[in-house]
Amino acid sequence: MFFDPEDTQNRIVFEPTLTTEVGWSTGLWLGYRGYGFGFQKSISDNSDYDLELSVGNNSYGLDFRLRHYDASKMDMHFVANLPDEDNNSYQIVENAEKIELESPISYRTLIIEGYYIFNGKHYSNSAVFDQSVQQVKSAGSLVAGATWFSSTVNYANLKSATIIDFMNNVGKTKQWQFSIGAGYAYNWVPQRDWLFNIQAMPMLTLLNHIRTWEYTIDFEEKENSEESGYYYPALKPDNISTRKSHIMPGGVAKAGVDYNHKRLFVSATGQISTYGYKHDNNSLRLVDWFANASFGVRF
Repeated sequence: MFFDPEDTQNRIVFEPTLTTEVGWSTGLWLGYRGYGFGFQKSISDNSDYDLELSVGNNSYGLDFRLRHYDASKMDMHFVANLPDEDNNSYQIVENAEKIELESPISYRTLIIEGYYIFNGKHYSNSAVFDQSVQQVKSAGSLVAGATWFSSTVNYANLKSATIIDFMNNVGKTKQWQFSIGAGYAYNWVPQRDWLFNIQAMPMLTLLNHIRTWEYTIDFEEKENSEESGYYYPALKPDNISTRKSHIMPGGVAKAGVDYNHKRLFVSATGQISTYGYKHDNNSLRLVDWFANASFGVRF
């Protein structure tokens, strides 16, 4: 983010990276003939959860996933170009990792993914991701898909007033995107009852909007000289604006391994998705990932 845009020689660059801690969740998945429902809840002290619905067959699939999670730590890259007493410019660079936030930043994401499998006769996505069928021979397929993505990032509270100030008074953002792409998926069966999957789908974001909520922060100097500095007595909603981004690249990658023994199965799967936004000097990229391990039985 860039500050003081009218003075290009003396400007500050503030690049925060917000990350969530790796946590543990427990949940339940139920599936029947291509339909599935799953819910996971964090077993730690936060309110993280993951709700998922899916429907599909050998040729197509549709996944709906709603997630909520909190970020309690932040990495920061800070560069300031400032004038000295002789009006010569000097630079201050600060890097900090895993800064503990006084108030966690709330994330909520909604992802709807639809895909079409061209070689559905031989390749099965369901064999590794919901275990509704078993695949006995290695096979791959071209895959085409589309994704609807929306996210809300919210830290609009007085405990996060310093961060809001650094972020040009933005305390809440909402982003929504529509992307299309094509890729390849492959199921490898090295021996009976084992299945390994890997797939990747590069995508282009055709619709990409972001809405920001800006807040006015009232700074007041502390009267007590022993407590020098400033405090924030109020945080007031000020301006809501919506901007469009350029076409941005993104993508989805998945992997999984599955072991079957008669009606029993043990599975581990993972997915990583990237979503970007760029407008003038402002840019944002969200990396959404998860990994699941499960065991169950087919009836």
